[in-house]
Amino acid sequence: MRTENHPAWLLPSGFEDMLPARTEALEHCRRSLLDRYALWGYRQVTPPLVEHLESLLTGSAADLDLQTWKLLDQDSGRLVGLRSDMTPQMARIDAQTSASGEVRRLSYAGTVLRARPDLLGGSRAPFQVGAELFGVGGPEGDLEVLSLMVESLRACGVPHLLLDIGHVSIPQALADSAGLSAAQRSDLLRLVERKAWPDVRTWLKAHGCGQAVTADFTALSHLQGEHTVLDRARQQLGQHPAIVEALDDLGFVWESLRTRYPDLAIQCDLAEIRGHQYHTGLLFSVYGPQRGEALARGGRYDEIGAAFGRRRPATGFSLDLKPLLRDLPEYGKSQRIWAPAGSDPDLWKSITAERHKGHIVIQDFQSESVPDAAQLQVRGFDARLEQTLGGWVSKPVPAR
Repeated sequence: MRTENHPAWLLPSGFEDMLPARTEALEHCRRSLLDRYALWGYRQVTPPLVEHLESLLTGSAADLDLQTWKLLDQDSGRLVGLRSDMTPQMARIDAQTSASGEVRRLSYAGTVLRARPDLLGGSRAPFQVGAELFGVGGPEGDLEVLSLMVESLRACGVPHLLLDIGHVSIPQALADSAGLSAAQRSDLLRLVERKAWPDVRTWLKAHGCGQAVTADFTALSHLQGEHTVLDRARQQLGQHPAIVEALDDLGFVWESLRTRYPDLAIQCDLAEIRGHQYHTGLLFSVYGPQRGEALARGGRYDEIGAAFGRRRPATGFSLDLKPLLRDLPEYGKSQRIWAPAGSDPDLWKSITAERHKGHIVIQDFQSESVPDAAQLQVRGFDARLEQTLGGWVSKPVPAR
């Protein structure tokens, strides 16, 4: 129902029209990134916007429940969801189509829909681009994905990147050592995810977890910062084999990235377990200057394919192109050529020939005479088609 406060043209919060300039910039960057991924062996797939709800939210992907729009399929009577993230779809595609033991590289680009924005006033229709690597279980796979993520943001013109890395196995190993039930473990990890350290200590005391476990979580709360954090973690938490293995993976990735990208700033937060029901290993986020929210995120998620009958090692990343548009580098624009009105066959041949060269030719249906140079420049034309004895030819617009 229309009201004065809600006119018909007003879009729902979190949605926007993308006008030509932004759309052209987004499309240019989308194509550039997908071409870059193809050079690394990542082949593009296009999953559907809608799937059965249990497919989108199965297993570890249940973390996405609050972000997923839910609808009733009038054809089948089943609940369906509008995808809020493409990673579960990639896991399904890989499980359905990959051969046993095959290393699979997939890329994607498209709109996802969120029931609520990630940030106050943020978009509920991000344009998600990403890459997923299946079948590689070691840190070498994480290194490839991390490298591609860094190069993606550099290609989008974002300077002075800051990479933040962590490993969900570290907090999980400490929770496992406390001898908790599944429900208690989940409660504790939710507190750790919120970084509510006073509440963590209170919770541990209330559940009789002992001084050793409390000391481990207290140490974890201070393990953020530069590369020396890994050494401190070995000293303070090295009695847990799973944590030592996680630190080895982090050390390998960190040293490799410092060699590949010497100017890349790297830090770690060993207590970070964002999406701990979804991720199973390394976590990573990239930030840019004067940006409060991560520009790209990723991590390892080995368990998600099990719900589709194929538990496969998997790691990947995604980014939203829309916030990056302000950082996109200038790219070459096609020459704009003015053409007069008329249906002269020779004029049409000249227009077609110029378009085949990659030039933009706009026919002026209101005038057969050539406007003066000032008018053409104001309208953004670089050249004009003029009739000569030899036919129609393109001539540059004279400078004013």
